[in-house]
Amino acid sequence: MKRLALPLAAVLLVAGVALALALRGRAPAEPRTVRMSMSEYAFNGTNPTLRFKPGERIHFIVTNDESTNVLHNFRIVGLNVECGPPMKPGETREVTVTMPKSGEFAYTCCTHPGMGGTMVVAKK
Repeated sequence: MKRLALPLAAVLLVAGVALALALRGRAPAEPRTVRMSMSEYAFNGTNPTLRFKPGERIHFIVTNDESTNVLHNFRIVGLNVECGPPMKPGETREVTVTMPKSGEFAYTCCTHPGMGGTMVVAKK
């Protein structure tokens, strides 16, 4: 009887883990990629308003596309994305965030006041 207890416990453990994984639902979706170009003291030419859904995972790829030696950086106020080191022309920074339930958040270049825009998180 004792010889069967350990294998039986192992089978039950594996079955329990498989059931828990199945009940978790499907895996989270891959993050959506948003590319941001920094040049001429603007993001994507016009500092556009970006719109996202609550809970959406966003992978930002931010590139300093200046043709001269202008340094930039990238932060998102209120989403724990800090400035980080200055980016030289040609350098890229990648950041992935999960959007909160709702709100408006500023994305900015810390070294250039006025360079930045708004992120709106809403159901529609």
